[in-house]
Amino acid sequence: MGREDVLAFSRAYYAASPTYRRAKTRARLMLPIMMLILLTLTTNHSGFKVSNTVIFLGMGILWFIFYPVLFNRNVEKYCEKTIDEGSHSKNFGPCELTLSESGLHDRSPSGESTFYWSAVDRVTLTDQYLFIFLNGPMGYPIPIADVGIEAARAALEYVNSHAGSHVSVIK
Repeated sequence: MGREDVLAFSRAYYAASPTYRRAKTRARLMLPIMMLILLTLTTNHSGFKVSNTVIFLGMGILWFIFYPVLFNRNVEKYCEKTIDEGSHSKNFGPCELTLSESGLHDRSPSGESTFYWSAVDRVTLTDQYLFIFLNGPMGYPIPIADVGIEAARAALEYVNSHAGSHVSVIK
């Protein structure tokens, strides 16, 4: 497991997070609403002016269109800084994940962990990764290049069948 794998896991976690999506939507709408209020106030105070309309509506529209990219980039930078400043590098290196009847067991440079199937929240298979999300922002980013697509699909089905109906599977 490497730095890029952890960043890919963070991206996938935040992309599916309702809290993250609400925060992004709230931030995306805040400035356009403020621009409409300012436009209304200036129009009521000094009358209609094309320049005010272009400025306020233009800023609001540009913000609405481009802010999600900026928001995502800021979160990405935050994730990178968090990984770089902490002791995450102790976790980088060979990781062995075993799927068994009782749950997940992993060995990594930082030690061993065991999780019961009830700890699995969701499983996502993308073109590059099989993500196994545990409770909270924890889990396993498994690169498809390391295990192969057939093994990743088999693992997806295995996790889904053992973790139960509470797991959401996204392919």
